[in-house]
Amino acid sequence: MKTTRLAAIDIGSNSLKLAVVEAASSDSFTMIAEDRERVRLGHGTLQNHILSEEAFELSREAVSRFRSIAENRETDALLAVATASVREARNASRFVDELERLTGVKVEVLSSIEEARLIGIAVAEYFGSEYSSLLNIDIGGGSTEISLMKDSEPEKLFSMKLGAVGLSERFLISDPPKPKELRRLRKEIKFALAQPQRKIKGETWDIATGTSGTIKAVSMLIAGKPGADEAFTPPIHINDLIDLNDRLKHMTIAERTETGVINERRAEVIVAGAQILEGVMRTLRIETVVPCPYALREGVIIDHLREIATEDMPPVPDVEDLKLRDVFAVGRRFGYEEQHALQVASIAERIFDGLSAHFKLARRERTLLSAAALLHDVGYHISHESHHKHSLYLIKNSEMTGFSESEKLLIANIARYHRKSLPSRSHPDYAVLRKPEKALVRRLSSILRLADGLDRSYKRKVREIRIEADRDVVTLTLVGERDLSNEVYATKLKKEAFEREFKCHLNVVQERSAPKKVTA
Repeated sequence: MKTTRLAAIDIGSNSLKLAVVEAASSDSFTMIAEDRERVRLGHGTLQNHILSEEAFELSREAVSRFRSIAENRETDALLAVATASVREARNASRFVDELERLTGVKVEVLSSIEEARLIGIAVAEYFGSEYSSLLNIDIGGGSTEISLMKDSEPEKLFSMKLGAVGLSERFLISDPPKPKELRRLRKEIKFALAQPQRKIKGETWDIATGTSGTIKAVSMLIAGKPGADEAFTPPIHINDLIDLNDRLKHMTIAERTETGVINERRAEVIVAGAQILEGVMRTLRIETVVPCPYALREGVIIDHLREIATEDMPPVPDVEDLKLRDVFAVGRRFGYEEQHALQVASIAERIFDGLSAHFKLARRERTLLSAAALLHDVGYHISHESHHKHSLYLIKNSEMTGFSESEKLLIANIARYHRKSLPSRSHPDYAVLRKPEKALVRRLSSILRLADGLDRSYKRKVREIRIEADRDVVTLTLVGERDLSNEVYATKLKKEAFEREFKCHLNVVQERSAPKKVTA
């Protein structure tokens, strides 16, 4: 992969942060610029679930400034993601649309699990091969993510609505907080950690790490030194943290600020943040947490660099792709017919591969098609009637690690149009897509329609497919041991969308293969 410059913006609950890097690969990049703006989107938003007009304006100003910095650094791409405050807001769509309209920056709202995954891969990349497994804690303004990574891949991911800003506003009214306020806060933390505690029981890891401003602030407060030196963030030991929390709970915001270690805004939320960290360490029996300078921004950059590298690789069977691990889990949860799903996915991939060079299809698109093919029939879990519509609903509301919210919506739409009506502006989930995304849904769903028709009997009769693309004619040769007349007929019924999207005439022919010999 050639050297590239990337910028990433993290729109968090407490602040907006920018990172600009120069990279030769996903595991080799240099930070060339950083910036942050303390906007505090989470202030009030995490309670009333509405982003204020002030938040809109402050975010616009910060993102505009960040974009200028990125452009001055001549970056090849600017990636922007938003977390808990935007994720929880009822007017999130308006916020994202307004930012793009006014700044030209497209913002991806991350699901909580995707946030945990991206943070996890950043920390795993930072510590490299030194540790084969690690558990990371990230305490943000609106949520806390726990990522258990093994061999640099997510093993278990958790996200709890435990944020330093959100819990401060909900529970810590007095200054300093009253004992009953702290009791209620700790009870909430313990309740939220019950599921991770249960699901992580029996797991082990080589090192426990921590990311975010809260982790760094706690480390500096224990050390009694301000964090001017980014490289100096001492490990946090549980006994030292307990002692720190005992001191913090008796201090006013002004007294916390006067320590000279943290600023006033961090002082306002550090009690809740440090209590969350103590709760996680106690619950998971962690003795020491090692701070890590990498976090979400670096995870976004690493993930994007890996995607760039992947696009240069030859196609592989996507049913073996690690990104599809959660797709299989969703399918099994809703009782899909796995053999049919695998056959349809395999056929769709082979059609895609045969067309990719002629029509310049991207590897990322192949993965989206595979995911949609595997899940196209999960709507049967609700009802046979209109099951394609139910599939859309189930997919877009399921957690699938490795896919952003916008990618999930693309997968859901592709699966929805595997049968019945074609995409229409009157369909709400299709109408909200941008023009290039709509084109992608139409193109990939037209392939999925053909693939589904080629296993209409659920008997996996098609053993091989050959594709020939010549100018405006595509020839699809089906190979199987048995008669494939029904499959040929099915493609004739379903080829209209394909021919329109690929601007071609589709010929479908069958070829009988010799039956496999059975030896005694």
